[in-house]
Amino acid sequence: MAPRTQPPAPPAPPGGQPAGGLWFCNWKLWMGAKQLLQEALAPLGLAPREFWLLALVREAPTPQRELAERCGMDPSSLVAVLDGLEARGWVERRRHPRDRRVHLIAPTAAGLALYQQALPLAQRAEAQQLHALGADERRQLMRLLRKLVHA
Repeated sequence: MAPRTQPPAPPAPPGGQPAGGLWFCNWKLWMGAKQLLQEALAPLGLAPREFWLLALVREAPTPQRELAERCGMDPSSLVAVLDGLEARGWVERRRHPRDRRVHLIAPTAAGLALYQQALPLAQRAEAQQLHALGADERRQLMRLLRKLVHA
């Protein structure tokens, strides 16, 4: 496995937010998580955003526009990712039965199987990122993060 390189630090925002501020910490955590997940999923030929898209559609077909909103992706960028997933047989596009203008994205059986294979790899990557915290600290961190997400 190749050693991980650290991404360059972002420039300090106007007003000089300290390097230990929320935005900086979020950025560093995300960059670390993305790298770990990328390394974990590489043997499956799956990219992190493809994994998250499979996670979002695994329960039920999801409107393409809703997926773009939930992922924070530009709809045209999402189309390119979905094209790749569809070409590999992991998702399919369907017309909504009551609104033909809406495309539903659904996982195929192969896509669901791939997600099930990828999930433990992603969970190990998450555990690796959180290794510096004890069990109580991990639970507390997750509780606080969920509180911020739902605030």
